[in-house]
Amino acid sequence: MGTIFEFQQSSIKLITMKTFQVKVLTQKDEALVENLLKDLAQKGSIEFSENAPESEQEKPHPATENQVQEIIDESEIGPYYSEKEAKDILNL
Repeated sequence: MGTIFEFQQSSIKLITMKTFQVKVLTQKDEALVENLLKDLAQKGSIEFSENAPESEQEKPHPATENQVQEIIDESEIGPYYSEKEAKDILNL
């Protein structure tokens, strides 16, 4: 729906930096907000970058059967320790 901007504000006196996330709620105001942020950036007051909207960000997807089988196969190849050996390694 809206565009999300992230920008940082720094203060030389306090040497602090804050990060804000701005969500533009109406499409008609996107240009206005972006221009305000660009003006502040040109003055050196802030740095900002535009992120993809949440709906466009890549969402995780489940592993395929082949990926799951590969993980299982690799785990079976790994070293096996008895309970005593594991406790010795972990200093328990």
